[in-house]
Amino acid sequence: MRIEAFTEAKRPAQPDTNEDALLILPGRAFAVLDGVSDRIGNRYDGMLAGRYASQLLQRTLEQLLSGPAAPLDDPWAVVQAAVAAIGGAYDRLGITEQVRGDWNLQMASTMALAMLSGDRLHVALVGDTGLRLNGETVLHEEKDLDFITAALRQQAWAPISARLVEPGDRERLSRHVAWSGTRHAATDVLTREDLDAIEAATMQLCTTRLAHVPQDDVLRMVQGGIINGQGGYQNNRGSVLGYPSLNGFEIPREMVRVESFARADVRSIELFSDGYFALGDGFGVAAWELMFAHVERVDPHKILHYPSPKGSADGMWSDDRTYLGVAF
Repeated sequence: MRIEAFTEAKRPAQPDTNEDALLILPGRAFAVLDGVSDRIGNRYDGMLAGRYASQLLQRTLEQLLSGPAAPLDDPWAVVQAAVAAIGGAYDRLGITEQVRGDWNLQMASTMALAMLSGDRLHVALVGDTGLRLNGETVLHEEKDLDFITAALRQQAWAPISARLVEPGDRERLSRHVAWSGTRHAATDVLTREDLDAIEAATMQLCTTRLAHVPQDDVLRMVQGGIINGQGGYQNNRGSVLGYPSLNGFEIPREMVRVESFARADVRSIELFSDGYFALGDGFGVAAWELMFAHVERVDPHKILHYPSPKGSADGMWSDDRTYLGVAF
């Protein structure tokens, strides 16, 4: 068995801000966890909410899957344990009811989990952390919500660039528009007319690309952004924009992707967080980092080939990134 792993914070000079986490239990289980970036600066036990969530789940899964009674053949049981761990943290901190009513106060994480049990490989995916088998089969759930907020930032980039010279200033303001939405963004750089034009252009783009999404939902996201518009879709099985999240509260079973494969057919497993905007051309850290460098070279701001609600600037990557590869 060959194992390669790499993780780096979006701010490389501040590794303690990395909201990704790894689980490596050779012969048993492997996981990549991506704590959801905090939107308003919440800290729990002195730690940003996203990092708190991923670190908590890493410890929980390590303990759960190390013992003789480990549920290596039951991905749903592991998901439930992860939910309970975050819910238990709320109880310990005395904030359960407070966070229940405000998603911006919650800690949350995505998860890509692979477990070896007998002659089977069991996989569970929660959110947009992904997995690739044998360098060919990719399991990765992308959110329409992310397309909307990426389009919002993309449409804001041109008017912002016309007024601001420094790339870092452009990045901060374009993120602010994606985070806050056209009706809540507070800026002296963009006029109300600018924001209205950004809203109209984003709606037109999303109408074309997301015809299956009700216009009221798209408008809610464009006007409210991530902070004000996204919360109601978390673990919401009743909406086309609904997405799964390990946030300490009930997660619908049908929103968790669970797969099982014959272990004899598995030559390699690769787990990755969404800090990688394109997959490596081969197995291993070197291949994935080479592709990462390519993406940063052709689209550092993530507005052309790899649209995203956030880009790279000022010694800061677009996101934390993590890769874990296992070859048999």
